[in-house]
Amino acid sequence: MKICVLVKEVPDAAVEKRINASTGRLDRSGEKNLNPFDTHAIEAAMQLKEGGALGVDEVVAVTMGPESAKRALTKAVSLGADRSLHLSDDALAGSDVNGTGYALAKALEAEAPDLVLLGQQSDDGECYT
Repeated sequence: MKICVLVKEVPDAAVEKRINASTGRLDRSGEKNLNPFDTHAIEAAMQLKEGGALGVDEVVAVTMGPESAKRALTKAVSLGADRSLHLSDDALAGSDVNGTGYALAKALEAEAPDLVLLGQQSDDGECYT
């Protein structure tokens, strides 16, 4: 059985969030961390794997974002994920939720997991899942 866990790098919650006036997008220039809600999804995947009843062979952390998003994947692997998948391309920069969802869906289609886990919401925009 394969589990994919969607993860996201978000600005540090302790840092005040600002909108970039020229782009109208969230200013992501500060310190970043793995989305706290996604750590719960990774933990759930690890509990399923370590419990043994489901026969989980692999946990894959998946993210989409710029080069810096690799830090979220590194953290996910340090929490127990077996490997990671990073979607990164200039054509994906600034994607809205529909574009991001489509790209992630295609990646999941290629991975063909038996189960997909993700956090309740993202800490940076409160996009609920």
